Amino acid sequence: MHPVARLALPALLVVPSLSAAQEVDPVWDFYGQLNLGVLSVDNGADSETSFTDNDNSNSRVGAIFRQDLANGGQFRFHFETALGFTGSSSISGSDNDFDADYSRSELRKLELIYETARIGTFSFGQGSIATDSTAEADFSGTSVIAYSSLQDQAGSQEFLLADGSASGVRVGNAFSAFDGSRRFRIRYDTPTYKGFGLAISAGEEVLARGNDDEFYDIGLTYNRDYGDYKVAGRLGHSIRDSAEAFTLGSAAVLHEPTGLSFSLAGGRARESEASYIYAKAGLQRDWLSLGRTHLSVDYYSGEDFAFAGSDSESIGLAVVQKVDAYNLELYASHRTYDFNNSGSATQDVDVTFVGARWKF
Repeated sequence: MHPVARLALPALLVVPSLSAAQEVDPVWDFYGQLNLGVLSVDNGADSETSFTDNDNSNSRVGAIFRQDLANGGQFRFHFETALGFTGSSSISGSDNDFDADYSRSELRKLELIYETARIGTFSFGQGSIATDSTAEADFSGTSVIAYSSLQDQAGSQEFLLADGSASGVRVGNAFSAFDGSRRFRIRYDTPTYKGFGLAISAGEEVLARGNDDEFYDIGLTYNRDYGDYKVAGRLGHSIRDSAEAFTLGSAAVLHEPTGLSFSLAGGRARESEASYIYAKAGLQRDWLSLGRTHLSVDYYSGEDFAFAGSDSESIGLAVVQKVDAYNLELYASHRTYDFNNSGSATQDVDVTFVGARWKF
């Protein structure tokens, strides 16, 4: 029996029968979002503009079934899938067509969740591993277009050498936040205590063909308000395919009266020794009656990505305007990616993204 399956058996035994449900009708919630925009890329030799889905937070639909139980707990079934539109991380100079090509890897969540009254929450199926969002503590309100996983915006764009020839290195090779994602896993979350919560998970890649990598993760979270300040922290360790391991974390603070925020993220890989630090400052104000305006500037510095001795740098500016009456966010960003490999300089990749996210 596979290790994940063996771990799943105890969790399945604690999921109560729905016959123990209270006399409360079950609830279905349906939701989704469209997040589309125009991506313009200048790689130093050519400029291209493409219509695309925003992979920072791709277009998706989902449904959640909830049933309260007689023992004070709750049973949930959660389904969520992306729509399969061409995403910003897959756009490249040789392929920038916008189309819909749905595959099973678009499935984000298909899980059973048992939230107990006292001892925590058990989850089984396709869903977030314990380090998902560990590098994403952020109160700026601009994460829809600017956050620590910079490769989501332009991961397939290739750096060019000074003479205009291809370097063989893409943005996705040179930038990463080591953040966890979603896998077929079993997960346990403790109850929160004074703002702290702990999650552990063990899982396997089952959606990508020819890939059965295993994932073992532990994540610590902290969320607390201190008067006018909101504080969040994340810390995690991930062992992937029983070989490479990552330690990562993030922290954020927001001063609510002024709307000023600051966040910091970082991580290191054990085997390759690749590492990075990401810093972001934000400002949010109610300048317009239609909704809050969010501004941010961020900086990323990485080492030893793609090649030992390499340097990765990026600076980004972002603005998000909320339109509350329509659950709409209008956004624009500009980002410069820079990569150098032991003296072999490449040309910068400049990316401008303008778009909108509508939640329903």
